[in-house]
Amino acid sequence: MAVEFAGIAPFALFVIFLVFQAYISSTTVERVENAARTGAREAGQRYAPDLCRERARAAMPGWLNTYSIEGGPTSVDGDDGVYCRVRAKLPLLWKGIPLDYTVTRTVTMPLG
Repeated sequence: MAVEFAGIAPFALFVIFLVFQAYISSTTVERVENAARTGAREAGQRYAPDLCRERARAAMPGWLNTYSIEGGPTSVDGDDGVYCRVRAKLPLLWKGIPLDYTVTRTVTMPLG
C-alpha cells in the first residue's frame, strides 16, 4: 500500500500543479480582457480617450503584477473612438519553467 502511494503521489501532485496553472492562465486571460473592456467602455462613455489607462488599471487584480496599459483616441468606422490595449505576463507557479507568455487584449469602442 505504501509503495503504491509513493509511486502515484508524484504523478498526482504534477496533475494538480497542471490544473492549477491552467486555472491561473485562464483567469489571467479573463482579467486582462475585462480590464481592456472596462477602460475602453469608461473612456468612450465619458468622451475622454485618456481615461482608458486609469480605468483599466483600476480593473486589474492585485495579484497580477507585470502588466502594461496603453490607450487613446482612434477611429471607428470613420467616427471618433477610443482604444485600450492591456498586456500582462502570465504568472507561473514554478519559476524554473522557461515559459514567457504575454496575454494581450485590445478593445476599441466609439465615443458616446
